[in-house]
Amino acid sequence: MSGWKECLRLLRLIPVGVIGSGSLLALSGGGQSGGQTAALCDEGSNADRRAALEVLKRYQESLKEDSVVNESSADSSSSVALELQKIEDSLSNAKAAVEKYYRYQARHILDKYYEDMTRKGLSAPAPERPAAKANTTEGAPADARSVNPKKEQPRYLPADETFGNFSEASSPVCVPYVIIGGGTTAWSAVQAIHEKDKGASVLIISDESYPPYNRTPLSKERWSAEDDDLNFVDFMGRKRSLLYSYSRQVGEHRRSSILLNSRVKKLDLENSSIETEDGQVVQYQSLLIATGGKAHPVESVHQDLGSDALQHRVMSFRTIDDFKALDKLVRDPNTKSVCIVGGGFLGAELACSLKRIAKLNDVQVTLMFPEPGPLFKLIPRYLSEFLTYKLAVAGVKVMPSSIVTGARESPEKRDSVELDVVSFTKKTLETDAVVVAVGIQPQDKLAEDAGLEVDQINGGVVVNAELQAANGVFAAGDVASFWDAALGRRRVEHWDHALVSGRIAGDNMAGGKSMYGVQSMYWCDLSSIGVHFEAVGLQSSKLDTVGVWNLKEPSRFENRPGSFSRNKYECGIVWYMKGKRIVGALLWNMPREALQEARQIIGKRSWRTLSSG
Repeated sequence: MSGWKECLRLLRLIPVGVIGSGSLLALSGGGQSGGQTAALCDEGSNADRRAALEVLKRYQESLKEDSVVNESSADSSSSVALELQKIEDSLSNAKAAVEKYYRYQARHILDKYYEDMTRKGLSAPAPERPAAKANTTEGAPADARSVNPKKEQPRYLPADETFGNFSEASSPVCVPYVIIGGGTTAWSAVQAIHEKDKGASVLIISDESYPPYNRTPLSKERWSAEDDDLNFVDFMGRKRSLLYSYSRQVGEHRRSSILLNSRVKKLDLENSSIETEDGQVVQYQSLLIATGGKAHPVESVHQDLGSDALQHRVMSFRTIDDFKALDKLVRDPNTKSVCIVGGGFLGAELACSLKRIAKLNDVQVTLMFPEPGPLFKLIPRYLSEFLTYKLAVAGVKVMPSSIVTGARESPEKRDSVELDVVSFTKKTLETDAVVVAVGIQPQDKLAEDAGLEVDQINGGVVVNAELQAANGVFAAGDVASFWDAALGRRRVEHWDHALVSGRIAGDNMAGGKSMYGVQSMYWCDLSSIGVHFEAVGLQSSKLDTVGVWNLKEPSRFENRPGSFSRNKYECGIVWYMKGKRIVGALLWNMPREALQEARQIIGKRSWRTLSSG
């Protein structure tokens, strides 16, 4: 398939109605330098489809594809007419889905995994879901409770009604399935194990105080909740629990258990056993390392931030306890400012969430990072500039290209922190709270000390496509460096991957033969500033990108040569390229149908390109 025809096909993924209000085909080089760029913007002419075709024709000319240029004019005209008709048909069929998407702010993908129930309440029954496939998210267990009105029995149970007490009467204890770690991966794995081996005995060992829970709402929806319980309000306005629930078959015999506030200090591969810090020895048949990642310590930004004098005002953000501590600080009437250090997903989401609730107390929210813009390492520069503008309009004080060089108690205000800053505008910054959100590091030391191979480039425990690290030992989630047949060796730190890889590992622990066969996705929710995006595959600002955008109207950006910063990016797709290979996609305010299409393109072993079909 020729380059312009492929772009024409990509254009069909733009929702109905957006091409007519202005369209843009953007080509940008990697490395954030802008590279070679080309654009044509139609400002809403009556011949919308013809304008879109003209964009693609110019793109075809820039690529100088001789095979297309040498076609006869008659054949070309016929092909163009056919392609235009296909566009019309696709756009017409997508209209209903797009309208629904905008109503629910693109967050309906979560409804695939949740049921509309509260943690302990009873409600109407949810429709039966098909059995889950181990290498997909289809039919994944729901984080909720529901009731069959005829049998008056809930389909899903909370952790305290699912797991029995772990007996420490003797040591060693023999348990067929042991999971180290208590996050989403562990929850997904225990469900898969029980689907394969009904009545299985599983032990989950977690260093946290809570049974497995969903971390993703901690930086997003949880901030909208008005109570102190472990609940959040989803995008549909429904109340849910952070704590995961379990299918009845997991708790039917109460043969599984959770050991909380416990840390494994030793893994003995030769004797198939583990030992906790309090001396408890557990022997296993199958072991899953699901230790996930740990937030980088505050000292990773600057050692002064870790001083005892500042510990009650400086924190990282990863767990429920971290959320509670920050929530208490923000809602304190004496807190008038919060500084978030880190311009990635977590930093940007926290800035939006805190600013939304901080308006009640007139709290100033500052987002500080060393890069030129938020998410700068992942998205094209023009999108990073767009986010900077949107955050500023929402009231967030954005400090790009800023580095913390020191910290101390403020000499001017009690219970405040004074930061030394190297930036274009400030030398010091006084704030009542500092949140360090600079990513996580995989917790792979236990595996490395046991002799398992650790990825020296990506970090994490090296596993094969079946997520196996050694005989009877598996790793999944944030801590796993796995083999992706389409994209090579990778380590992914997102919820959907934890869910998918946990199910694959759990299935294989119970005797299955599942392989990693799906491109997991992730999302970033900045809905308070009108931005929600999802992504699959690889995303890096070092890669070349091809963007197809709807531009409704110019923004108030300063115009910079080589960028599209004067445009208002409402809806579009950014394809990430290695040469002519499509290796990733970012879907900016796009419907779910586009995500599935992108998954299929990236997941193919034979690379899809812009010049061949």
